[in-house]
Amino acid sequence: MEFNIKTQGVTPNLGAINDALTGIDPMAVADLDSAGTTLRVAAALSSPELLALLTRSGYPVDWRQLEQVPSVCCGACGG
Repeated sequence: MEFNIKTQGVTPNLGAINDALTGIDPMAVADLDSAGTTLRVAAALSSPELLALLTRSGYPVDWRQLEQVPSVCCGACGG
């Protein structure tokens, strides 16, 4: 799943978040958009699982900040 999380001016610790993500999904990744206003996450997690992981990583967010992005997967890579 891919998600966009509005940062609302609070900068996330990408190292801590990526460490937690890859502990669950080795292919997961999180980054910030160029403006620093959106945390982007791609991981094999549901919305509730992601919210819990972010909280455990020291970056609690409200579910209203979370937007699930529609899949753009074509299936060609088998992933």
